[in-house]
Amino acid sequence: MFEGLRVAAGVIADEAITMARTGEDELECAVREHSRLVYRIAYSVLRNPQDAEDATQETFVRVLRYRRKLGGIKDQRAWLARIAWRVAVERNQKTPEVGLDEVSETVSQLRSRAEAADESLLAGEMAEITAKLITTLPGELRDAITLSTVEEMAVADIAGVLGVTEAVVRSRIFRARQILREKLAALLGNL
Repeated sequence: MFEGLRVAAGVIADEAITMARTGEDELECAVREHSRLVYRIAYSVLRNPQDAEDATQETFVRVLRYRRKLGGIKDQRAWLARIAWRVAVERNQKTPEVGLDEVSETVSQLRSRAEAADESLLAGEMAEITAKLITTLPGELRDAITLSTVEEMAVADIAGVLGVTEAVVRSRIFRARQILREKLAALLGNL
């Protein structure tokens, strides 16, 4: 009688170990395939390599907590992107945003160096100014434009990450671009 229980317990233990290894294999595969995507999303929100690395690790810790769902997820890339986005946004809410005064100061510095600057240097500084202007956008517009232009995600993927419709995403991107165009024109007009 006890021998039968030992055999049954051994079979159950073997099945549990096999299931745990399968879950680990799926997680390792997800990390291997999507870690760069998760890091890029975190970096696009946080703009700091160390914070982005921390957010990437936190994303996969959350995936580890819910690894049972990992096998049933149809689009792991979108699921991980959504988790990475939420982790990065949560971390970013703890840090202050850049004000327009700092952007104006950068534009003034650009003006003083513009006569002697090379085209590539000017383009780099314009990209920096644009990035700072993006941080001044309202959150919903900033999120959509960041995922669209920085991460080059498709509208459907952005809609999935943000939990809104594709029409809302297109509208937010359009409004964000309008606002950025106006702010950039105003800043360059002051030169």
